Amino acid sequence: MIFFVMFGGLFFGGVLILLIARFSPNAASVRLAEQDRLDRAEGAELYPRIPYEKFRHLVLDLLESLGFHVAMEHASRDEIDIICKSTEPLRQARFIVHAIHAAPGDVIDQSRILRLQDAVMSENASRGLLITPYPIDRRGLTTLEADLELIDGAKLRGLIEQYLPKKLDEIEGYRGF
Repeated sequence: MIFFVMFGGLFFGGVLILLIARFSPNAASVRLAEQDRLDRAEGAELYPRIPYEKFRHLVLDLLESLGFHVAMEHASRDEIDIICKSTEPLRQARFIVHAIHAAPGDVIDQSRILRLQDAVMSENASRGLLITPYPIDRRGLTTLEADLELIDGAKLRGLIEQYLPKKLDEIEGYRGF
């Protein structure tokens, strides 16, 4: 009888946790929607997200202008995963690139950084690049096992200014740049 009560309580608790996790709203999305509502009420100018295809072409053009050759590309709804190789003669190496187009709350969290680190280590790549027009939350990440470059909106805009100055007009008016 004791085992029935103990395991019954564990089972009920597990089902309750799964139901809460499944049907509760994403906190970051709720915060973003509330902030958007407040900004609209104040009359603030809101910038739209860059369209997915435009972001994809921007990232591919930037990688090409930085001297990379795209070996493989896999795209999903919110991000693009790229394996590329450096075309510099003495620095030939493989790079893993995660270009994130959309994130909950328009902030890239640590789980995306850790996922990139795992991909770099499993693919035995030289370096990993995380490219996004949004801020990157680096809190709590003191040391990483892989060599990663985190490129947020401000740094991405700087790279575009330096390597793709003709594309600056295309990114004007979009969120994060």
